[in-house]
Amino acid sequence: MPSLTIEARELVKTYGRTVAVDHLSFTVRPGLVTGFVGPNGAGKSTTLRMLLALDRPDSGTALIGGRPYRDYREPARTVGALLDPEAVHPGRRAADHLLWMAQYNGIPRRRVGEVLAITGLESAARKRAGGFSLGMRQRLGIAAALLGDPAVLILDEPVNGLDPEGIRWIRGLLRSMAAEGRTVLISSHLMGELQDTADHLIVLGRGRVLADTSVRELLDLTSGSRIEVSTSDRGGALEALTGAGATVAVTGAETLTVDGLDTARVAAVLSAAGVPFTGVGPHRASLEDVYMAMTREHVTFSALT
Repeated sequence: MPSLTIEARELVKTYGRTVAVDHLSFTVRPGLVTGFVGPNGAGKSTTLRMLLALDRPDSGTALIGGRPYRDYREPARTVGALLDPEAVHPGRRAADHLLWMAQYNGIPRRRVGEVLAITGLESAARKRAGGFSLGMRQRLGIAAALLGDPAVLILDEPVNGLDPEGIRWIRGLLRSMAAEGRTVLISSHLMGELQDTADHLIVLGRGRVLADTSVRELLDLTSGSRIEVSTSDRGGALEALTGAGATVAVTGAETLTVDGLDTARVAAVLSAAGVPFTGVGPHRASLEDVYMAMTREHVTFSALT
């Protein structure tokens, strides 16, 4: 399996006076699942479309394996992509849709059966796409992306419409493909899912990169030295800990985070005050918390609260 990177070099794309992508540069490396995230309007979809030669950048370069996507004569044999699971004609049977794609890209006919099996669609092979549920259409789109056994996989919202079994399946599939040395880029709004799936994260805001780092490093940096406390006496814990000079934040009905004291000191203060607690340990930020804090100032559309 060749090791191919995805590269964006100073990409710019505008629509009238709106700057969708603003001198965007990043590299997606093989062997990792890379999450591609950002608020609505951050430029994710536009960037993916430029990578796949569906939109032309105003300036800059989009490369896959060191070449523009349009230079691949049979692109599906190198790059598997899913941007829109609705792109299948509703009257076309699943197997026929995949067979047409295989013939167009010089892919052996037997591969159609293989990807139907991989995606769990064998029993639906002769059914028309118009009768598919959202989850089945998603699986068909993933089957199409896998058809050429590609070294590079680009998926937009791959878990959309999938049930819990399907989400577990796609998570395992993506991680196994990365483990084989493939380059996997997934765009998603589900931070909890990315926390369990992605190795690396590229965060966009208003067309620019806000972060390009490993998920582990991002969580470690954000978690810092805060201590998490679980207690049935939140008021008593607040009083005791603030009295000891800590900065305390309420994070749940029975949980607090503490800054300014180490774990041993927090436990000692609570014990001395007679405050019951069931847990004291390092606070671990969730990827959703990190993402929300990082992108708060870059949200284009937000609801009134």
